[in-house]
Amino acid sequence: MRGWRDRQRSYNEVRRLFNETFRDQNNGISKSTVERTIRRFEETGINRNRPKSGKSRSETREERAFEVAQAFVENPRLSVSKASQELEMSQTSVRRNLKFINFHPYKIHLVQKLNEDDFDRRNEFCDIMMTRIDQLPNFLFNIAFSDEASFEINGNVNRHNCRFWTDENPHWMREAHTQNPEKLNVWAGIYNNTF
Repeated sequence: MRGWRDRQRSYNEVRRLFNETFRDQNNGISKSTVERTIRRFEETGINRNRPKSGKSRSETREERAFEVAQAFVENPRLSVSKASQELEMSQTSVRRNLKFINFHPYKIHLVQKLNEDDFDRRNEFCDIMMTRIDQLPNFLFNIAFSDEASFEINGNVNRHNCRFWTDENPHWMREAHTQNPEKLNVWAGIYNNTF
C-alpha cells in the first residue's frame, strides 16, 4: 500500500487506502500506526516488532491487524498456522485480526474441464431425451441413474487444506483432470424407485 521507490504514498493516503479496503472509516487505523509500521520496516527490513529489553509491552490491535493484513495481502493462500509462526503470535490472534479486517477463508472449487464440443453434445443429448420422452412417456422409469466419485491416492488437491483469505470471494477454481492412474473410483446407481 505504501508503494515503492519514488512512487510512495503519504502516510495519510496509506491510512485512507487501508481503511477503505479493510475497515470502515469509524474503526480504521490511525496515521501514527501507519507511520510506526513503515518506519519499523524501513529500519529493520521486517515488519515484526523490534525485540525490547525488560517487560514486553502489548501492541495495539491496529498495529497487529495491519501486520496480519499485510501478510495475507502478500500471500492470500497463507495458512493461519504459518502466519502465526511468521508473525510470532497465536493462531487465535491471527484469526481474531483476520475477522477484525473482514477477511474470510474461501475454499477452492474443483470444476470439470470442458472441451469445445461439450456444449454441442449437451444440447444434442437434451434433444434426444425430449424426443424419446414424447414417444414413450414412461421412458425415464427405464433409466438407471448413476454417479461416481474419484479419490486421488496421491492427495493431489485436498480442498479442506486450501484456503484463500480475502475480503471478497475470488471464485477460486482449479480444473480437475479426471484421467489419473493413482485414484480410486466409487460408483453407485439407482434404477426406478426400487433398491
